[in-house]
Amino acid sequence: MNLKWTFVAAVALLGAAFVPAARAAEMSEKDKALSNPYPNDFGSDKLDDATLKGYPANVKAGYKALSKGCAQCHSAARPLNSRFVEPADDAALAKLKKDQPDLFKDGTVWQVEVKLWNRYVKRMMNKPGCNIEKKDGKIIWEFLAYDSIARKTGANAAKWAEMRKGLVDQLKAKNVKRYEELKEAKDL
Repeated sequence: MNLKWTFVAAVALLGAAFVPAARAAEMSEKDKALSNPYPNDFGSDKLDDATLKGYPANVKAGYKALSKGCAQCHSAARPLNSRFVEPADDAALAKLKKDQPDLFKDGTVWQVEVKLWNRYVKRMMNKPGCNIEKKDGKIIWEFLAYDSIARKTGANAAKWAEMRKGLVDQLKAKNVKRYEELKEAKDL
């Protein structure tokens, strides 16, 4: 009889140990994000109404999904202030290179690649504890790709560059060690 109760107690203890461990795994992504900031994290975690007003309805839906879903692991500031720019295809990329060569000169301000946001959203969705469903991942990606062209290129490029350089400077001032890590990795 003692052996039976010892076994039951052992199973109960193991079960209790796994629940906090599962919660810790979920929280670890957010903890990692908070302890390893990027310049993006020093920017706003919201877009202003004037910017959103001109966006198509499906893109606005992606913004809402991003604000809710991505906050599981980091602030919405991280993707909103990212240097990532995703042109629609290789032809659009070639046009940007021809028409806006400055977008390719400073990797701390712009990183321009086809399917860049697509790849990152999929990567984030595969992290432990991420509860973003496939359909929401798709609309988040569509928002990020659209927004990256709308706010960071063309007539908005100079304003974006100034803001982005300010974010990099804030990281350097507030967390020199992290700034140096990202600089070394060419990941500012």
